[in-house]
Amino acid sequence: MISKLLRSNLITSLFLFFVALIPRVLDLGRFLTPDEFLWIDRSRNFLAGLINQGYQCDSVIEDWQFMAEGLACTLRTGHPGVTTMWTGSFGFWLSWLPQRRTVSLYDYVVNASTNPLDPNLIVPERLGTVLLVSVWVVVVFWLGRRLFGGSIAFVAALLIALSPFHIALSRVIHHDALSTTFMTLSVLTAFIFWGQKAQRHWLVASGIFGGLAFMSKSPALVLLPFIAATGLWFLFLDVKSKAQGLRHDAQRGEPTGSPLPHSKLGFLPAASFPANFSEQLISTIINGLIWFAAFAVTVFAVWPAMWSVPQTAIETIFTYGNKYATGGHAKGNFFMGTISRDPGPFFYPVSWLYKTTPLGILGVVLGFIAWPFVALQRRRHHPLSNADQSEAEHDGLHMFYTYLPLILIFMIGYGILMTVGEKKQERYLLPLYPWLNFIAAAGLVWITRLVLSLPALKSLVHRSERMLYAALIPAVIILVFNTYLVVSTFPYYFTYYNPMFGGIQGASRVLTIGWGEGLDLAADFFNRRSASTETRVASWYESTFSPFYYGQSISYSKEKGKALAGDYVIFYINQMQRRFPDDAMFDFFTRRFEPVEVITLQGLDYVWIYPSLGIKHYVDDQTYTGIASLLAWQWSPSYVAFEPGRSVNFDIYWEYLGKKSEEPFFVRLVDAQDRIWAEGVSQTSAIHNRTAEEWDEGEMVYDHVEVTLPDDMPAGQYRIRIGLYTQAPAVEDGELLFELPADEAMVHVESNPTFLPLVSTTPTLKPQVFGGTTLFDAIVPGQPIPAGSRLPVELRWRVERPMAANSTVHIGLVDEAGETRQAWFNLTLSEIFNPEDVTWQLGDIIRTYWDLDLLPDLPPGRYRLELVLPEDTSQTLPFGEIEIVAE
Repeated sequence: MISKLLRSNLITSLFLFFVALIPRVLDLGRFLTPDEFLWIDRSRNFLAGLINQGYQCDSVIEDWQFMAEGLACTLRTGHPGVTTMWTGSFGFWLSWLPQRRTVSLYDYVVNASTNPLDPNLIVPERLGTVLLVSVWVVVVFWLGRRLFGGSIAFVAALLIALSPFHIALSRVIHHDALSTTFMTLSVLTAFIFWGQKAQRHWLVASGIFGGLAFMSKSPALVLLPFIAATGLWFLFLDVKSKAQGLRHDAQRGEPTGSPLPHSKLGFLPAASFPANFSEQLISTIINGLIWFAAFAVTVFAVWPAMWSVPQTAIETIFTYGNKYATGGHAKGNFFMGTISRDPGPFFYPVSWLYKTTPLGILGVVLGFIAWPFVALQRRRHHPLSNADQSEAEHDGLHMFYTYLPLILIFMIGYGILMTVGEKKQERYLLPLYPWLNFIAAAGLVWITRLVLSLPALKSLVHRSERMLYAALIPAVIILVFNTYLVVSTFPYYFTYYNPMFGGIQGASRVLTIGWGEGLDLAADFFNRRSASTETRVASWYESTFSPFYYGQSISYSKEKGKALAGDYVIFYINQMQRRFPDDAMFDFFTRRFEPVEVITLQGLDYVWIYPSLGIKHYVDDQTYTGIASLLAWQWSPSYVAFEPGRSVNFDIYWEYLGKKSEEPFFVRLVDAQDRIWAEGVSQTSAIHNRTAEEWDEGEMVYDHVEVTLPDDMPAGQYRIRIGLYTQAPAVEDGELLFELPADEAMVHVESNPTFLPLVSTTPTLKPQVFGGTTLFDAIVPGQPIPAGSRLPVELRWRVERPMAANSTVHIGLVDEAGETRQAWFNLTLSEIFNPEDVTWQLGDIIRTYWDLDLLPDLPPGRYRLELVLPEDTSQTLPFGEIEIVAE
């Protein structure tokens, strides 16, 4: 009864499906990896462009001015990740279903929040991949059973289903698991077609799966030369088999037919080609073309961008492929204690040792040990002929090792392709893991059969049941041991590392650790600790933190100013391993603070939460190479009012890149004409900083700046300018300015009425009421002014009644005969920003600057300057005299 159940296709399939599904689907929304919000956003644009030809989206294509429309929006990246975006679109459809009566699918999709990501989208977005992979495990078993027998196929399927590393990657919305899925199916179906002389629909299926693999991730193009190699491999195996048959016939004295040309192929025996070799070769080429046609049709069918912009779509794939092949990891890769852009050729073998399971390593070693022994026992007849199921079961090991050279060719070819590129990550090698599991399964089945064949055990297991137990015993061991590994890392399967090499503790000294797991726990810490949603947290991998945090989050990478802007800052394990952005930032925080929380996973510190400074304003990418970077700034205390006659303190945080100590920073308040109204220069704090002699490149330095506003500074809006004075020869004007965000750099100077005696710098000018003001000072040049030049004028006023800051006056230039020779109309009293929003109050002092353009044909002579009220031109006020000379 048990034997029949175990041999039931339905029972076996359901068993494998649920073994694969359960660990992948449980607690599916627990945390987020850093790239997933990108793929969900790409899926959003993909689906919106698919269902609405008028939809517009941002694009990666420079020639399109980085904008696309309709089906062109399905070209999101060069990966190309199309199957990932289809699963993401399926996820949007699932999440939309409960709301389908109130909102259209299109409106739901375009309004979905992807950055920050709506956490309600996580589970449905991942579910498509989980279901596909769970079904795939069953299909791999079916195909593997046909090729290698049920024992190896079942054990391999279990190894795949219960691989913690594969589980981790197949329960996120990404492309590695999907690429692995379709590449594996393409190779297996190609083996069935050529190896078993199966019907051509297997070949078409292989091409379709190959196209889906390429649509998942571009390195799947390695299938093209491999499929060609597979066809030629089996062609020459046939030639070799027939040549051996002819020799045997000749040795027995049987007629061999017409003589055949001598073989020139070294790996074939010194025999002859069959007469129909050219026909077989042409047939192989045709089959290859059929495979490629199925591949190409699939690419066209599943990628809507191919329907509208095919050339651009293909060019983008190869452009990105070249970029990834020639560019290392932007943030460096931690490997064997060293941080580098390219960890080198040993990275993937070492990463596999850490990411596989002990049974996986044992099985692979046994699999290669078994190879020569199985080869010696190989049957005399060709093992790849069409065989019934019982024969396949009996000859499973022989059949597997006949395919093993091809499997190794695929593995070596793909491994070389991945190794050549500088950018390397453990997940990139995932397409080889199923084949390593097949080798491990063969080794475990072989050793079990060997043990069951020992004299002491032969009598305990009937020969008819020996094949069943050869699969059942390894399967039970895998179920027990791998289930323990899976459960012990649930739900953070990325924390799994082979216990044979010290687990995650040992791996942390060798490999880059962490892909977002644990940041959800950091969010929980803040959600429980803080009652205020105003608490700002600066986090590494902010995209994985913010969906779970109820407050405000700031994303930082190399931008140290952003780390200073949070009330708290989070350091993540792979950031600490790679010392990114640099040691100086970690030293800045560790010298000042103790962590308020350290989050551990599997006994390893993963997340460090430190207090930060809560700086109000930070700056992105404001760097002068070899001098300094501006990181963050604020006035302190933050609630202080800017008023005429008052001093305001500024905190400046900057990064040392070689700036000299005698090159101070400055803070200015400027008006709409960029004229300076107030300025202060920096003092480096000796209390909060190390001495300048101790500074290394990247040192984060705190400076204090005091800015005193003049008494006669008009109320209104001004802009903050921050820069530094420098002696660098390349800087002609001796100063460098940093660009500040326009909205953050605006400050409002309040009214500060003063009724002190009005003092004029011009003794001949007495205070005089003019409109709603009193003019009490006027400065004009005392020396002659050439016609056609600029006339500087400075006036000072006191406001006598509330008046709009956008009030204007006219000025007339009157000669000695009383004739107006030039006029300037609607001159503003002060060049503040947004004067229409400001009302000056009684007692406010206003200082006005004008540079007036003189006409080039003004006759030389003495002139007086008169103010004229625009609303009543009869009201005039002389305020000075000048002498004009010839131009």
